[in-house]
Amino acid sequence: MTDLGRRIARRLGDATFERVAAVGAENASTNRPRIGQSLLELAQPPLGKGDTAIVIGAGPSLHRRRSLERLAATGYSGAVVAVDGALGACLRQGIVPHLIVTVDPHPERIVRWFGDPGLTAPSADDYFRRQEMDPAHAEDELAANRELLQLVDRYGPHMRVAIATCASPAVVDRCEKAGMRLYWWNPMYDDYDQPDSLSRRLHAENGLPCLNGGGNVGTAAWVVSHAVLGKTRIGLVGLDFGYAPGTSFTRTQYYPELRDMFGDRFTEAFIHVENPFLGETWFTDPAYYWFRDVFLGMAREADCRTFNCTEGGVLFGDGVPMVALEAFVEERGA
Repeated sequence: MTDLGRRIARRLGDATFERVAAVGAENASTNRPRIGQSLLELAQPPLGKGDTAIVIGAGPSLHRRRSLERLAATGYSGAVVAVDGALGACLRQGIVPHLIVTVDPHPERIVRWFGDPGLTAPSADDYFRRQEMDPAHAEDELAANRELLQLVDRYGPHMRVAIATCASPAVVDRCEKAGMRLYWWNPMYDDYDQPDSLSRRLHAENGLPCLNGGGNVGTAAWVVSHAVLGKTRIGLVGLDFGYAPGTSFTRTQYYPELRDMFGDRFTEAFIHVENPFLGETWFTDPAYYWFRDVFLGMAREADCRTFNCTEGGVLFGDGVPMVALEAFVEERGA
């Protein structure tokens, strides 16, 4: 196997900026009249009891390990911070997150995680049917969407959303109409200290804090948990940054792009990593591998202790030990 995937991963920082900066800035401009509370206002009063938070991602281990059912059974009372893609799974298990984090600027896809009022027929975009981030969407996307609309409308007034200014206006509209409380922030697109920095310009325009979210919503949720909510002990579930053994390459997130780029050689772009906690070999793509490396670097510098309770995936290394979910909750009686 070549190191093609790792070589691609090393070059993804600039590529990510090029992909999201323009649409993110345009969305920020559109959203500006609707911007209200700053993300920093989440610091008080405390969310959840004690100094712990559990960050819930939408990776395949969330369902393979029944993480949400197990979390509900523990009686955990600390903060629950979920990425947008995990919201439906949480609500179906009776878990109402204290905070949902959303950042991706895609104009049509992300609103589906909150229930899309405009979805009345199967979408031509197979993004949700093809992947296993939330199996309910793959099984019957219209039924899953109807259920999610009802759940979000029911629990919306009880939830807060840490929403990036780059979010699609459709997401903003949906969250507002569901009665969610929105707390705004700017993604850290580039080096703030540079005079032509996009991050600096956005901060000057709207006065909101700029947050380094590591390029993805899962890392952003972890950053918010310790840097804004002040939690010093954080457990992760569903943050795989990879795919379970046996998953078809066609069901991975970036399969179409890798196929277009490399043709029949696309399989060489995937990186295989043995998970020592389980003794399983998972695999990942260049984007997720880059997210993983960025997360590990940030975790080593963070003023908190991070534990990976995902029981799957490729996120492990210095600063992110792996423990069982129940063990994390039981320590200190969280």
